[in-house]
Formats: sequence, C-alpha cells, structure tokens
Amino acid sequence: MSDDGAPFGLVPSDPDLRLRPSRPSDASFMRQLFSEVRGGQFTAAGLSGPILEQIVEQQFRSQAAGYAAQYPDAISWVVTRNETEIGRLLLHCAGESWHIIDIALLPAECGRGLGSEIFDALEASAHQRGITALTLSVLASNSAARRFYLRRGFAEAGEAGAAHIAMRKISPSAPPRAETSAARR
Repeated sequence: MSDDGAPFGLVPSDPDLRLRPSRPSDASFMRQLFSEVRGGQFTAAGLSGPILEQIVEQQFRSQAAGYAAQYPDAISWVVTRNETEIGRLLLHCAGESWHIIDIALLPAECGRGLGSEIFDALEASAHQRGITALTLSVLASNSAARRFYLRRGFAEAGEAGAAHIAMRKISPSAPPRAETSAARR
C-alpha cells in the first residue's frame, strides 16, 4: 500500500495536506491529539496537574478500546500538513454506508478550512465508490461541530446515546431508500 490516502481515494486538493495510514509509531501523537482536543473539557471541570493527566490518559485508552471493539476493521489515517501530524480520521466502511467514527484536528489547526478539505476528499471518494450515505455522531454539546456538519449537508438523525446526536448525509446520486412495510406503520 502507498504511504498516503491515495489508494482509498482520499487525496485533498491542498498539496500540503495528506492522509496516511496510521502506524504504531503514531501512538504518542494520538495521545497528544486527544489531550489537546478533549483535555479542555476536564480543565473546565476544575481538574489540573497529575489528576488531569491521569483522567485524560484513562479516557484516551477507553476511547481507543471502545472504537477497536465496536469497529475492529476501521481504517485509521493520520492527517499531515507539510509532513507534520495535525489530526486523524477514523472511518468504518460497511456496505453502502461509511461511518466517520472520529475526526479531529489539533486546535491550532482549526478554522483554516482543513476540515472542509478532508470532507471534500472523503465525499469525493465515497461518491466514486457508490457509497449512498455518510454517517457520524457528534457530542450534543459540540455546537461548532454540529454547525460544521449541517453546513456540509448532514442532517440530524436522532440521538446516538445519551450525549451524542446521530447525523447522516445521503449522497446526491444515491437512489432513494425503499420504504419497508415496518417503516410505513
């Protein structure tokens, strides 16, 4: 396999932005990314120092184990800009639907259009492969992410657990889903 997202068709138009398969040597970056993205939630709760570090580490391990158990065949990429790690994309491809398990960028990289670049590449690849829907779940309290996904054409599709909202985007070229007799009741 190549060292980037090209074999899967995930090639952003920005030549400095790349997706490459994650590898074991990315573990420390993944921890750093998790800490920077999620650590603020725990800091806001008044945690600091060693206790904060311990809770962030426990949450990181719990998330990784949960994703591995629920999506054992997920595809994991590291997002790089100018060959420096800046984010991750974790994707589950099943049948005619792709589920975006996790997408995260370092906070310093947010607001530069990089998320849109990644989604453009993801949506183009899905379209080329005849994928009918992209799905994801987002923390209900993450209003910025929810607005981003709504701007990208996702629609809220109900709750996904106590704290998450399921979202779905139907491919514009996808045929309408057939209604089952159970759905009509």
